[in-house]
Amino acid sequence: MENKVEISSREVIKPSSPTPNDKRILRLSLLDILSSPMYTGALLFYAADPHNLLGSSSEGTSLKLKKSLSKTLPIFYPLAGRITGSFIECNDEGAVFIEARVDHLLSDFLKCPVPESLEPLIPVEALSREAVTWPVLLIQANFFSCGGLVITICVSHKITDATSLAMFIRGWAETARGLGIIMTPSFTASKFFSPPHDELPLKPMDNKVEVEEMKCVTKRFVFDALKIKKLRDKASSNIVKNPTRVEAVTALFWRCATKASRLSSSTTRTSVLLIPVSIRGKVDSLPENTIGNMLSIMILKNQQGMIDGIQDVVSELRKTKENFSLSCKEMSSSRVLESLAEIGKVYARGNEMDLWMSNSWCKLGMYEADFGWGKPVWVTGRGTSSFKNFMLLIDAKDGDGIEAWITLMDKHMSLFECDEELLESASLNTPVLI
Repeated sequence: MENKVEISSREVIKPSSPTPNDKRILRLSLLDILSSPMYTGALLFYAADPHNLLGSSSEGTSLKLKKSLSKTLPIFYPLAGRITGSFIECNDEGAVFIEARVDHLLSDFLKCPVPESLEPLIPVEALSREAVTWPVLLIQANFFSCGGLVITICVSHKITDATSLAMFIRGWAETARGLGIIMTPSFTASKFFSPPHDELPLKPMDNKVEVEEMKCVTKRFVFDALKIKKLRDKASSNIVKNPTRVEAVTALFWRCATKASRLSSSTTRTSVLLIPVSIRGKVDSLPENTIGNMLSIMILKNQQGMIDGIQDVVSELRKTKENFSLSCKEMSSSRVLESLAEIGKVYARGNEMDLWMSNSWCKLGMYEADFGWGKPVWVTGRGTSSFKNFMLLIDAKDGDGIEAWITLMDKHMSLFECDEELLESASLNTPVLI
């Protein structure tokens, strides 16, 4: 793919109207300040279709995207600004819009979408582990020779989580179709989680080990709707009669990853699962439309590294989730720092325990992103991860299946991908059907 993607233009898109003076400075919330300085991103794949006009004119498609982006930015005004320390200067500096030509058929590309093949479709700045202060928002429109299109949207993680990213994509698509933005964003996160006046503690993941140094690999596993149903049935019990798709797949991931680690080690290690969870709808008075890193971390531990049956794991997941939701109701900045300290203790013992993380993008509605030429045939994240022992869950197109992008150390992946329990429910990198 590297030699088949050519950047044809690069342009700064300014907001269609200026940001009011009273909104020129936006304080980052404590949760934003604590977030990693990197880009989060999604890739939306659209197939050419003579009935939806995509593919008839890349120039017309590009113009429509740029005009609608300009009209969307006044509503999402911090995304056109510049990050300066714990603030965003909402100075209408603009977002970067890149066009690329791909000498490839989209149908062929989707036959084997490995993480490495996604990288040329992503703005080069977003591939860095350290996001710059500007641009906050990067777009790359990749036009395939067959008329297909991939829109890559990357936003600094200092102002957005996956829910925020999905909210922006939905708003931009609505604008492109000539509609009003249904869910207007709220940039009030710092009112709920203001940073302390004294110096912040070091974030646990500031000391993370880079993926390359640990010889990690990322692979895509597909759980189709039928196998998800069977897995949920297997995971159900008297305690949790109807486990969710995400609960069942997360429990299976933790079991199989822990087994792989145990088989490759001569010592028994504690297994810890970290799950980022949106606190929208859980913290009292926090609006559902809040933009920012409205996340906290659920922690599950298994001291012996001997993961029980999947029913037991799902039961533990559900119990932890219910307790977590109750504890979120009165969450404050001081509680965030207490949670950070707890996570820090876990990371401090990283040499004597296995740390796994499972992050879900399910039910974010990214497959609803219709810019006027139909909904995407495939939606995915960036593929590779900056962290080892990481799983990203994304809806399959039918809304019932799940795709899991899993990053493990080589020695663990070689065992994990052969686990019979896993392969009963998942297939490795099946083609995306258009």
